[in-house]
Amino acid sequence: MSADALTVTASDLTRLLSPRSIAVVGASDKPGRIGTQLLDNISRLFAGEIYPVNPRADVLAGLPVVADVDALPDGVDMAVVAVPAEQAVPTVARLAAKGVGGVTLLSSGFSESGPEGIARQAELADIIASTGIKVLGPNCIGFMNLHEGVMANFAMSGAVKLPEPGPVALVSQSGGFASYLTNASLRAGIRLGYFVSTGNEAGVVLAHAVEHLVERDEVGTVLVFSESLKEPETLIRAARRAHELDKPIALLKAGRTEEAARAAMSHTASVTGSADVLDAVCRQYGIHIAYSMEELIDLGLAFQDGRRAPRGDVGIITASGGAGVLLTDAAASSGLDVPPPPADAVERIAAVMPQPFYGSIENPVDITAQGTASPHSFGLVLDAVRDLDTFDCMAVVTWQGDYPSNDRIVETYQSTDKPFFVLTTGYMDKFQAAGVPMYLDPNRLMRSLSAVARHSQRAPLDEPGAAGSAPGDLARLLAPAEGRSTMLEHDAKALLAEYGVAVTRERLVGEATDAAAFAAELAAPVALKAMSYDLPHKTEYGAIRLGVRADDVTAATADMLAEVGRKAPHAEIVGVLAQEMVPARLELTVGMRRDPVFGPVVAVGLGGVAVEIMAAAVLLHAPFSHEMAVRTIAGLLDGRITSAARGLDDAELSELARTAVAVGRLAVDVPEIAEIDVNPVRVHDGRAVAADALVVFDRGGDAS
Repeated sequence: MSADALTVTASDLTRLLSPRSIAVVGASDKPGRIGTQLLDNISRLFAGEIYPVNPRADVLAGLPVVADVDALPDGVDMAVVAVPAEQAVPTVARLAAKGVGGVTLLSSGFSESGPEGIARQAELADIIASTGIKVLGPNCIGFMNLHEGVMANFAMSGAVKLPEPGPVALVSQSGGFASYLTNASLRAGIRLGYFVSTGNEAGVVLAHAVEHLVERDEVGTVLVFSESLKEPETLIRAARRAHELDKPIALLKAGRTEEAARAAMSHTASVTGSADVLDAVCRQYGIHIAYSMEELIDLGLAFQDGRRAPRGDVGIITASGGAGVLLTDAAASSGLDVPPPPADAVERIAAVMPQPFYGSIENPVDITAQGTASPHSFGLVLDAVRDLDTFDCMAVVTWQGDYPSNDRIVETYQSTDKPFFVLTTGYMDKFQAAGVPMYLDPNRLMRSLSAVARHSQRAPLDEPGAAGSAPGDLARLLAPAEGRSTMLEHDAKALLAEYGVAVTRERLVGEATDAAAFAAELAAPVALKAMSYDLPHKTEYGAIRLGVRADDVTAATADMLAEVGRKAPHAEIVGVLAQEMVPARLELTVGMRRDPVFGPVVAVGLGGVAVEIMAAAVLLHAPFSHEMAVRTIAGLLDGRITSAARGLDDAELSELARTAVAVGRLAVDVPEIAEIDVNPVRVHDGRAVAADALVVFDRGGDAS
């Protein structure tokens, strides 16, 4: 079955996630049964037609029962299926034959349960591919769509107080954790409109759900919990669309360690890739990364009111000097500015405070207990800071309780469109009812506010395909390595040069006298390298000599080849590469590896011997534009790669970016290339020159 067979467009999920009629297969009225809770949940809010399916009952939850799936009316939008695994697959086939638009398959006993379950899920996937029915699950807890009154899940009992439908959607592979996150989100004051658990993802995968929800008018923010990722190109497409629509996506990835990744694979039967690559892809396409459950919830709270901070200049109002200092520290460490208010504003604010006044009207604005004791004065201060153009976002410190000052906080929040976050000692119903974002820790508050500022200041994304087209003579350039696992260095550099990489001047020779002649032409010392398909890495075999003068080339060549003969007697030498010595103020590396999930990923980092000492690199998912490469590389070493006294200048940064773009384009154009290493790239006086290059192919075990 091809990947295309499982591709689901956003509009395709409407009948599944926004149904107008629902069948409940496995409905029950016996206490403790999933089918009982499901029917109760669906009956709780849903205004459309509900068809309980049970062969041994006439009425359930006050609704007439359908004896079996075949007796359902044609064209029901969605069916929730909670029957044993061995019955589930034929049930889905029969539902598809009845024209049901989508199935929420809760049954376990599929790919998570061993060979028999894997075979069962493969059979299910074949039905999905052949019929086109949209299936959520199996092995999931269902979903919630409060905007349409759909509680097609067993995660939330009737005792749970549901919020008013809000603009935040949650998508999770893990069913149990989706329930945990949903309940934690509601406690924090997030107005969830949706949660969707995708389970084993035999049909609808996490990225499909994200893509669908991004297009919904009622959704403004999407929170994602991922253990593994299928169809990464769909997630990237959804991220591009979310960026266009100004809808934040925040993602929490489980399985960051190798041990956790193995656990995720056993749980979901999916391939897991590198967490570092996922983080890089998220940054490249504007997805906010959460590193904990708390941070994911914090981001949902921060984004749900849709406010933006185009500069990130925060005004802090506090009655506690210590809290103000902590907030200021947290703001600075999160990349936010805490500018002082204008002098005339200081005078105006001081004038409304009780006298004598012992606080500070700088930023933080510390009004002390005097200020909060006078709700009128406190309100005037809130309004004065709100009205200052100096600040495009605000943070206010308060205490949990039914105080008039908290009423004034609500009034000020509702009177502005600036991000307005509250640091409090405990959650308060009045703040939640008004939508005021509350945080219990200064660092969490400022990290969340910083995320809003970063999102507000986000740069344009690359257009798909912006990286350009392949050289017309690509086949000729690849021909020297046909049937081999690697390319010789000079062939690899000739290939890269056609993609725009600046490479060293060099000549492949068969005789030492020719190498000496090349050195004489350059009128400068050269590097000598023994070329062999058996020696992709030369240094450890003594297959390189540096800084050799023309007069010494013959002796140096003989010495090099003798050392190679001793250390690698198996190596077949095809020639000697004589190469110019390029000066370097900095040595960097540009490389490419194929991630099992995202495919070609380009790394740019410190090169030469430094790569073994400090693994500092930035990652880019290919293809990407020159502008994207410049922005990303400029962040290497926390920006010191350009800001340090001997860092990259603009021309060098541009040349290095050009090399990175070229490597990414080559990786996209030639899928059989498994690795590319351009190391070192020698940077000096406005140039970035590839001094060595290695291209490795995945030939399926057939290459020499």
